[in-house]
Amino acid sequence: MSVVTKILAVCGIVLAALLAPASAQDVYPSRTIRLIVGFPPGGGVDAVARLFADKMTGIMGQPVVVVNQGGAAGGIAAKKVSTEEPDGYSVLVNSNSMVIYSLMTPKAGLVVERDLYAVAAAAPQAIVLAGAPNLPANNLKELVALAKTRPLNYGSPGTGSIPHLVIEQLLTTLPGVQLQNVPFQGAAPALTAAMSNQIDLASVTLPPAAPLVQSGKLKGIAVTSATRAAALPDVPTATESGFPAITATAWSGFFVPPKTPKAVVDKLEQAILQAAALPDIKEKLTALGFEPTSTPGAQFRVELSAEIKTWSAVLEKANLIQQ
Repeated sequence: MSVVTKILAVCGIVLAALLAPASAQDVYPSRTIRLIVGFPPGGGVDAVARLFADKMTGIMGQPVVVVNQGGAAGGIAAKKVSTEEPDGYSVLVNSNSMVIYSLMTPKAGLVVERDLYAVAAAAPQAIVLAGAPNLPANNLKELVALAKTRPLNYGSPGTGSIPHLVIEQLLTTLPGVQLQNVPFQGAAPALTAAMSNQIDLASVTLPPAAPLVQSGKLKGIAVTSATRAAALPDVPTATESGFPAITATAWSGFFVPPKTPKAVVDKLEQAILQAAALPDIKEKLTALGFEPTSTPGAQFRVELSAEIKTWSAVLEKANLIQQ
């Protein structure tokens, strides 16, 4: 082979390398990204996903669409995403309910920290304890004192929901308190029952309850967030009321399959946090009763691990783990 031929061969190899397509993660995203929501349309997590999908489309330069796959408190969607290709095009948007489901039903085979990778979280919802009009208690201390004298019934969106477990968490720290869960099919019927004095109070996420408390149709007993909710600034936190053990929120978390490349995860996380910081997103979330905040992936993964331990203990004490 002549010198010229060798040079041409080398140049050809270099040129081919330069023209070779970049790796999938280098050009990510190059097509539509699906946000797979673990609940039907119309709920809180769905609302968050749709707000973020709209903004992430512009940020990422590719369509970001919402696909709803409800069932098993978010567990069905979680299992689906866990087996998808780890390429960043299938992103789960789910709440703590998925965590509770995995802990309550170990036979379902979902282990959140093994089967999914947490990218970021956003738009937490406080849990609010909303008292019926005839409830002779106006704050958490009075409620606890009353529940030591007679049984009280509270409505929740269902057994194993975060609002249910918040009360169970309270019961584990207060011997003698009599609070009986009345599970409903969602927050709306629980709130309706409380407004008509069929039950003593409702434990639900804040967005559907906020307008009812604001209008005086229900009593704002306490919220379980670390700080007062923007939508209900006059309702004290449980910690302020002397019960720091029941600090909890229902978050909207973004997850991808395990082994998704770090470069892809980083791009998704950046887009989520960037969307969450937009003024109009913050305004819309606040108007809907969400807290307009976000949690980066590293912090979210630490908090997720701690939360799994907390709810595992609560479920075990409440004898809610299905063997």
